[in-house]
Amino acid sequence: MPSPQGFTVEIDEPAGDEVLIRVKGELDMAAAPELTGAIVGSEGGACITLDLTGVTFLDSSAIGALVASGREVADSGRRLQIGPRSDIVTRVLEITGLAENSEAFDVLPGGA
Repeated sequence: MPSPQGFTVEIDEPAGDEVLIRVKGELDMAAAPELTGAIVGSEGGACITLDLTGVTFLDSSAIGALVASGREVADSGRRLQIGPRSDIVTRVLEITGLAENSEAFDVLPGGA
């Protein structure tokens, strides 16, 4: 699903209890609705893992989308995990105080 900003989301087929979503490009206000749709709309698996290694920019609207999506997923009995990620994503999570597990999502160890 390419967008004008080069933002893409790829959703793998569920593997066991996990769905992997790969996100690349700039996560900004324009991309936030597509990110939310991919997370909330993914089917299968009790665990949704985001691979954010290809993310080159992350703004507050994307952080809001991650938190809101994670809460919605949790309300449905599933769990969102922030998996592999770029240094940019790691830094933004640290600055915003979201680098630790929360009610919205778990942050897996390591970065890119």
